[in-house]
Amino acid sequence: MTVAKRARLVLQSVFSGVLSTHSKKFAGYPFGSVVPFCPDQTGQPLLLISRLAQHTQNIADNPRVALTLLEPNPQQGDVQQVERLTLLADAEKVYQVDEAAQRYYRCFPQARGYHDELDFEFYRLNLIQLRFIEGFGQARWLSPGDVVLANPFSTEQLARIVDHMNEDHSDAIQHYCDLAAIPNPGRAAVMAAMDSEGMVLWVNNHLHRVEFARSVTTSEDARAILVEMARTPLNQRP
Repeated sequence: MTVAKRARLVLQSVFSGVLSTHSKKFAGYPFGSVVPFCPDQTGQPLLLISRLAQHTQNIADNPRVALTLLEPNPQQGDVQQVERLTLLADAEKVYQVDEAAQRYYRCFPQARGYHDELDFEFYRLNLIQLRFIEGFGQARWLSPGDVVLANPFSTEQLARIVDHMNEDHSDAIQHYCDLAAIPNPGRAAVMAAMDSEGMVLWVNNHLHRVEFARSVTTSEDARAILVEMARTPLNQRP
């Protein structure tokens, strides 16, 4: 696996991070806060944040931010051995709210309605550079063009695929959990998202990414690999 692919896997598999903004109240100091996010159509982080939050006020004053992500489910106990990714970006308010809401609320159903019931707004992080640390003493800068991958599925296509799987193929989704060794005691996992390299499942109030064996770019490709995975015996899982 290339360095760029490993960095992209962190970006695609982590759904919250530390957002660092420039403090408006204490000039010159950074301000860190934890925020959930999911990829938007461009493959870049999509945030839903309150207009009253300190980080949102900071962004209004200076949109240059950083978002730091840690590898999910690390095997190493030493945090310096864990893969992590820092994204330098310009935060931009999203005005295509309906599309953003569809993608975001599939990943975070508990937040549904925040943008029209509460003072929350969508922001996209337009990436400038990425700092990828593979482990102690292993760090490098990467460009967004090397790492970020746009989603080939439109919001409408994604809705059709995800809704169809959740409504008609629940057993297959539970099997995907078993293939990826995702704990799923309630057998109530649902699909939340998909891109060319994998899918995201909502399991026991947590998001989990399941990688595909090959890239897909069309609905027909997606159907083929989902059927293939549903028929894969557990003794043949990767």
